[in-house]
Amino acid sequence: MDYVEFALTVIEAEEGQFHWVLMEPVDAEIDDELRYRPVDSSPEPFPSYSEALLYGSAAMRTRQNALREAVALHRGTRPSALAA
Repeated sequence: MDYVEFALTVIEAEEGQFHWVLMEPVDAEIDDELRYRPVDSSPEPFPSYSEALLYGSAAMRTRQNALREAVALHRGTRPSALAA
């Protein structure tokens, strides 16, 4: 596997205060059910949904790349620059 699955959502905790939330899948009791648990979120709110989504996407890419590099290091290989 060259990637780790994450889900990204944006929530409006209070009016006009948007947070991105990064989640990873967990085993579901029912096969057609998707379940995720939060693993990271924005420490400070953003003024718009789109800004929170943009920064959440960047956080997801950063985490994805760090995990990809850790797996490659464990395997004794280098991750491909094109795999991002």
